[in-house]
Amino acid sequence: MNLDTWLAAAGMGWREAVVGIIALLGLYILFVLLRLKRLARRRQEAAAPTPKAPSLGEVGDDGDDEAGDEHPDPVYSRPEKPAFAWNEPPAKDFAEEQYYKAVQLELGQLREEVAVLRHEFATLREEMRGQVGQIKASQNMSPLYSDAMQMAMLGHDAETIAERCGIARAEADLVVALARNQGD
Repeated sequence: MNLDTWLAAAGMGWREAVVGIIALLGLYILFVLLRLKRLARRRQEAAAPTPKAPSLGEVGDDGDDEAGDEHPDPVYSRPEKPAFAWNEPPAKDFAEEQYYKAVQLELGQLREEVAVLRHEFATLREEMRGQVGQIKASQNMSPLYSDAMQMAMLGHDAETIAERCGIARAEADLVVALARNQGD
């Protein structure tokens, strides 16, 4: 049974069904608002100030000591927190001191790490200077010997180097030996 047949059986159209649903929603909203108002009233009643307990001067001062009020009920007050507990340090100063100690410890660790990094940087700088010096020394060679050196680094034998570069066989042997020494 679909909605159209149900509405037809109830004798209503779409318009009447929508108006009915809106009316039901309005009643529900009214009901919720009344409940909220009732809850607000209960909260106000609960938050209403309670009457103060009589002080010691007010209890038993009505002049009737005949009624047997020899020992009036004691009036208790809420204990107050002491201004400073002598067995505990102030929390604020202690926390700040701990914070500064932690910051100083971390700062010391960072300084040590920076010193190690500076030492490593200086070592790397010296190694780089040595390598740059070797590169500059190899670039000061004539282009003929530079080509021979590159071929020797690639693993060519002395005879091939001598033929291609146009140098003597003994010079090619020296270039191959130099390349082997630099490779080690």
